[in-house]
Amino acid sequence: MNKLFPLLITSLLFSQINVKNQRMNNIQDALFMERKGELENAKIIYEKLLDQNPTNRQAYQRLKDIFKRTEELFKATDLINSWIKSHPNDLQAHIELGEILYLNNDKINANKVWEEFENNYGKNQSAYRMLLHTYSRLSLTQKMIELVYRGRKRLNKIDLLSLDLANYFYSRQTFDLSLDELLVYIKSNPTHDKLVMDKILLISDDPENNLLIEKKLVSNLEEGHFRIHKLLAGFYFKTEKYKDAYEVHLSMGLQNNTDYKRWLNLAENLRKENQYRLSIDTYQELLNIKSNLTPSIIGDALLGLGKTYEDQLLENNYQNRLVNFYPDNIFFINQVPEFPNDTLRNIESTFNLYQQILKELPASTFSSKAHYRLGELQLNVMQDFVGARSSYFSALKSKPGKDLRNNIILKIGDTYLAEGNLKNAMYHNEQYYQKNNSINNINSLTMKKIHLTFLSGEIDTTKILIDSLIANTSPKDKYFNDLMELQGIISQHFLYGNKNDKNAFLFYVKAEKYLQEFKFIEAAEMLSYLRNKYPNASIVPIAILRECLLRMVVDDASISLNIAKLLQNTSLAAEGIAAQGEIYEKSFKNTKKAIEMYNLLIEDYPMSMLAEPVRIRIRKLNTINKS
Repeated sequence: MNKLFPLLITSLLFSQINVKNQRMNNIQDALFMERKGELENAKIIYEKLLDQNPTNRQAYQRLKDIFKRTEELFKATDLINSWIKSHPNDLQAHIELGEILYLNNDKINANKVWEEFENNYGKNQSAYRMLLHTYSRLSLTQKMIELVYRGRKRLNKIDLLSLDLANYFYSRQTFDLSLDELLVYIKSNPTHDKLVMDKILLISDDPENNLLIEKKLVSNLEEGHFRIHKLLAGFYFKTEKYKDAYEVHLSMGLQNNTDYKRWLNLAENLRKENQYRLSIDTYQELLNIKSNLTPSIIGDALLGLGKTYEDQLLENNYQNRLVNFYPDNIFFINQVPEFPNDTLRNIESTFNLYQQILKELPASTFSSKAHYRLGELQLNVMQDFVGARSSYFSALKSKPGKDLRNNIILKIGDTYLAEGNLKNAMYHNEQYYQKNNSINNINSLTMKKIHLTFLSGEIDTTKILIDSLIANTSPKDKYFNDLMELQGIISQHFLYGNKNDKNAFLFYVKAEKYLQEFKFIEAAEMLSYLRNKYPNASIVPIAILRECLLRMVVDDASISLNIAKLLQNTSLAAEGIAAQGEIYEKSFKNTKKAIEMYNLLIEDYPMSMLAEPVRIRIRKLNTINKS
């Protein structure tokens, strides 16, 4: 046994050496050694693998990379030359040979290699791209420019590598040359305008570049071709020069269906940017050539024009305000239509245009949406209730979709209500309500039935309808919260109130009915009468808040401010303070006083639901003040 033991150890050691030698021939082990930092051992394996198989590309690539990392550039040169002898068509190897020579300060031979490469393979665009990227890595800007110009001439391709060159100049903040190449590219690739526009906008991130961009685009405008016009218009739009964008689009003409769609798109984008006057002008410019337009284009233009007026209406009504009256509750109006004087002067001409078009084209050529939008304008802006009803009926005849049809039916009823004809409104709704079965079937018609019953002053009946509906309604239903809020108001201020509470509540309901009739001043006066006649009624704080928010829009802001102060020491004191802050901020432009009121709310009512929105508003105002 003692004699056998040394022999056994020797055998094991010998077998381990053999295994190690076998593994040393494995490229995976060479990669493992690279990761460990044992580059010399890795080089030995790669060299052995290449000796065994000169076509082993992976071994060649890894060995070449090691030589570059260790700056053994002479060895790298020999390796690449050896590889080229066995792989003469490996274009990348030729390129890399020149790069290695250049890095080794042998610029003369590097240039010879590159020149020979260009002469031999310059009929291929990819060869120029390979050279360009090599020059880019070496920051050989002038050689890049010269290479591209030679390639364009040789291949007769004016936009050769223009995008690559533009990206290179952009990365080095040479924006004038980058723009030159982008313009070369777009002239040959007009369908890629979005790509070019995105790159121009990146350059415009620094406002100091905007004048340069504008000059480049203007100087490249082409007669009869609108590739650069589109870029210029887009640049003006993105930099908020909306009037200039409009003028550029106007210069491009309105000749064909493509132009009409471009014009519609411009009008819609202007609306989205709250440029309502320009958006309206754009729609009207298009509608002025109605004889050349298809019914579809006319319908879209009318639809967009109506939407623009509606958006403008909402913007002028304290959008994004902190204090709202039961926001998003369908039983209470939250927006009061108001237009600035210059807008009102233009509305009449718009409706004249509408009426002229309606006379010239059959009603059936318009989409139901266009008729519906016209009705919305007539109802909410012009308060032409008969005209609105006619438009809604035309929309109903145009086979609208289910949701739009339901809205149209409701709006027809609203026109009767707006006229003060509550009886007709209830009759109209009842016709469609009966078709939709029972009170247990909750839908918009059911909600309208409850609303109309409420406005009629039949409060007990309203409560019965609400109770029966809530009993069969899931809290997840979209109408559930609206019902609960109205139920709460009725219970607190009418059912459980004393005689004065009930009388005051009925005056409050009259004010709500006035709002449905677009009698906003009358509604405010009714609320004022209520709080003076029944100062101790439980509904008074709600009436004060309602009046305050109304007078913000339809009356002098100072009156609204004084009314907001009346909410002090009431259950809505926090809302009163927030309303005062908004009046100082938006009506009086007194940011300092507004912040003072907002801070008072946070100090006195830190648990109010308004506290967090007010904190956000304060931060926003402070940021504006610092800028």
